[in-house]
Amino acid sequence: MTLPLRLHVARRPRAGKRAGTVSHAGLHVVLIAHDVHDGGGMERACAELIRGAPTDIEFTVVSRTLGDDLRDRVTWKRVPTPTRPFLLKYLTFFVLAGLRLLRTRPGVRHAVGAIVPNRVDVAAVHFCHAGYVTRTKRLAPAGATRLRALNTAATRIVSRLAESWCYRPGRVRALAAVSTGLAYELETHFPGVPIVITPNGVDLERFGSAAEHSRPLVQSGKPLVALFVGGDWDRKGLGPAIEGLAEARRQAGRRVELWVVGRGDERRFRHLAEQHDVSRCVRFFGFRGGVEPFYDAADVLVLPTLYEADSLVVHEAAAAGLAIVVTRVNGAEELVGDDEAGFIVDRNGQSIGSALARLALDEPLRRQQAAAARAKARAMSWERSTAGVVTLYRRLAGAPAVGDGRR
Repeated sequence: MTLPLRLHVARRPRAGKRAGTVSHAGLHVVLIAHDVHDGGGMERACAELIRGAPTDIEFTVVSRTLGDDLRDRVTWKRVPTPTRPFLLKYLTFFVLAGLRLLRTRPGVRHAVGAIVPNRVDVAAVHFCHAGYVTRTKRLAPAGATRLRALNTAATRIVSRLAESWCYRPGRVRALAAVSTGLAYELETHFPGVPIVITPNGVDLERFGSAAEHSRPLVQSGKPLVALFVGGDWDRKGLGPAIEGLAEARRQAGRRVELWVVGRGDERRFRHLAEQHDVSRCVRFFGFRGGVEPFYDAADVLVLPTLYEADSLVVHEAAAAGLAIVVTRVNGAEELVGDDEAGFIVDRNGQSIGSALARLALDEPLRRQQAAAARAKARAMSWERSTAGVVTLYRRLAGAPAVGDGRR
């Protein structure tokens, strides 16, 4: 199998804030994304790209939403869509954003996913639906309610069809994968399209404060705090995390608790915690705009997820100096290594619980893994991520531009 092309770029200082729109004399980039703000993984990557790009790059953004602080930096073409259900939002955006592109002046077209029918120069892939189905052999996660399972399966089918249409020669000139593992998935499912690895980043200043001081929680007799961050609780493994908590408390003498930050079916997972007799040591905090205090207070990130392309939560936790307990998925596997920065676990209560119990009982090991995670995170800056994407833009701009979206 041919290795995907990987860009090696030097780190550079973050560009200064731009006032107003950039001169048309520079490179014009049309960024197409559902949402661009700091509220999620893909959304944050787009926002950081706009903030960190050199001043000679002018952005036109075609999106549903745009962060307030970004509006004086770009030309925004808003695409109004319903917010729910996701499938309706996705299909509406696919059609309306495609029409918007027909009336947008030429430039390097950068789509975040298979989200428009038009030809584009590069598609940034943060989740591969074909790869997900191959890995899990399911269209929807087990344990989901019937309505959620039907909605997820329908969304997955439509998304796979869109990938088949968008990720092929003649429709896209390059696929930008956020991790090495994802690049191999794309090469397998979408042959014939050049693949470039443009990793995600992390804000080391924002998430690094916790790593500057020690966490003597276990040493002082307080429980080890395992933190779970994110939505889509079935895919990301909150169920196995709760089962692992029960096992960890049996092995470690009840010295572990679980904090859950994010949106999900709280009632169903509270019931699961009750079934495992750990309801008193599972705390649900709901969605929070700023998660830094939770990283500061926690000791371990637990993420027994089914599938990831390159989890930003793992990057953030590593930057904050947390040991990582995660399943063998893209991105996380490279960061954790051979038990250097945490543990790679199986997606079951026994494996997760054993890892958490070991960290609860062996504080020197936990601190050693946390320090290793922090050290690895230092190389994962948004500056590095932006530099890779900008290098790709300049290479694509040197070749003939794509068409206007018509076949």
